[in-house]
Amino acid sequence: MSRVSSVVDGPTDLDRVWGKRPEYYALFMSDYNDSLDRADAVLVELCRLRIAQLVESTFDASLRYAPAQAAGLNEEKLAALANYPESELFSARERAVLEYAEQFAIQSSSISDDDVARVQAHLTTEEFIYLTKALGVMDQFSRSNSAFRIEAPEVVPSTLPAFVLQSATN
Repeated sequence: MSRVSSVVDGPTDLDRVWGKRPEYYALFMSDYNDSLDRADAVLVELCRLRIAQLVESTFDASLRYAPAQAAGLNEEKLAALANYPESELFSARERAVLEYAEQFAIQSSSISDDDVARVQAHLTTEEFIYLTKALGVMDQFSRSNSAFRIEAPEVVPSTLPAFVLQSATN
C-alpha cells in the first residue's frame, strides 16, 4: 500500500497514485519513455537501477528495461551493480557513466568539469546530453516512487511499455 491516500482505481500502485493527475501522468510518462529511448539502453538500465538502489525504490527495482535485455544485459551483472567499481563485469565506459549517475543522484551541483570530462571520454556529445536528460527523469521518477512507497507491481503498468517484471527475466 502506498503512502498516498485517496487514490484512484487502477491495476497497479503506480496507476492508482500517479493517476490522481491523469494529464500530468500521461505527459510525464511520455517524456520518461522518450528520454530512455534516446539513450543507450544498457547504460540507461544500469543507471536506472543504480538510482533505484540509492533512493530505495522498490517499484523501479522490480522492473527491467527490455531493450537493455535485448542488448545483452543480464541479471548476473545487475546483481553486481552495487559493487560496479570493483566488479570485472563492468567496462570502463559503464563505470564512468555509473559514477556520473551516482553524482547526479546524490548531489548534481558537485559534478565538476573533470567529472564531466571522464564520462565524455566514453560518450559523444549527443550521447552525453541524452544520458543526462534520461538521468533527470529517472531520478525524479524513482524518488517519487520511493517517497510514495509505490510497491512492486504484479503487472507492468501500461505507461511503461518497454519494461518487463524482474521475475519474468529470471
